Amino acid sequence: MVSAQAPDRAPDRAPDRMPDQPTPWPARLAGLAAAALALACFMPLGSKYLAYLASGAFALLALRRAGTLHALRQAPGVPATLALCALMATSLLWTPAPLPFALAQLGVFALVLLAAAIARACPPDFAQRVLCSFGVIAAAVGALSVIDHLATLPASLWLTSSIQADGNQRIVTSLLLALGAAISGVQALAATTRRPRLLWAAAVLLALLGLASQDRRTGMVAVPVLLAVLLLARQRSLWRSVAALLGVVVLTAAAWQASPSVRARFDEGLREVQAYQSIDATKTSWGMRLRLTEHTLAMVREAPWLGHGMGSWRTVFVQRVKPGLLISTNTTPHNEYLLMTAQLGLAGLALWLWLLAAHLRHAWRSGPAGFAALLAWTAVAWAGLFNVVLRDAKFALPLLLLAGFAGALARPAPAPAQ
Repeated sequence: MVSAQAPDRAPDRAPDRMPDQPTPWPARLAGLAAAALALACFMPLGSKYLAYLASGAFALLALRRAGTLHALRQAPGVPATLALCALMATSLLWTPAPLPFALAQLGVFALVLLAAAIARACPPDFAQRVLCSFGVIAAAVGALSVIDHLATLPASLWLTSSIQADGNQRIVTSLLLALGAAISGVQALAATTRRPRLLWAAAVLLALLGLASQDRRTGMVAVPVLLAVLLLARQRSLWRSVAALLGVVVLTAAAWQASPSVRARFDEGLREVQAYQSIDATKTSWGMRLRLTEHTLAMVREAPWLGHGMGSWRTVFVQRVKPGLLISTNTTPHNEYLLMTAQLGLAGLALWLWLLAAHLRHAWRSGPAGFAALLAWTAVAWAGLFNVVLRDAKFALPLLLLAGFAGALARPAPAPAQ
């Protein structure tokens, strides 16, 4: 027998894994965990809570074990969040709302801090898995939305919490489809070869088709903004930015002409605005939003600097309207900025804008690594004009979950050891 001679020196690196070798179990588990977290965005509220709280708990534990938990106070957006939570807690002294209700609202908003912990602790490769999984799932939801629009699918737990949902959950699905299309666009722009670029472009198209087939306007008005922000962040030059914006306008106009359902929804809203009368008896969607805005601005004038207190909007509102009217059933003004100002005054609004600006500025300055985070926080800021995205956990949990993992990609790389 002839024995093989051992090499004189070990190779510089291990050879790449052969295609026919099985994927290691840790990598499989990481992929399954990432897919489960992304899927939870479209699941019932309990699943959203489980995914977000579990991710936050693991992140805090990792930071504590690493001895860097104290550094979380300097993370982007955290000083503004802590200041805003302090104002919310202080406003409990004068709020007319029941204390348990006010504390519940404060607790939901304090969940913003977990997004910063996830961004600080999550490994970038796992965060990338979560975002890629979310893009794929958003494309699947978009495809199912089109199928359900053409021929109603049989009800199931997942469908009734996503494409067949009612109320705010249906609006959340619309917004997540818009965000999923934009995040898939990030992956398409980052792809270096033709095949993955085409696959991610197909994911963008499926999410957009699903968005056009559903009947909620939130995602429809969000997607042009998200795509414009993405293209502006990628170009960074005046003429290319102008060309990118013109491209978004052309694509939006083409989608407007190609989709009768999109035109019908916005035509309906415009007719409601034109027929609006400043009375509490209004029953149309946009008319009611206008009347809620009027009532909320009146609340702001009554307590402009520090507001009526945490959780006070509903208590003050029901004192202003006649019981039994449809408008009296509203629990929010459907606008995060108005809600923040009515409950915490101009001081609270300033802290809220500081929080958003801190996250958006950090993501913008991070370059391509911050594109996903820029999109997630743009979705929070833009959707807050039409909904209460942090007051309502259905909005807050999936958006903060995605913002946290996207923030992990925008985290500065550690300095090399000396």
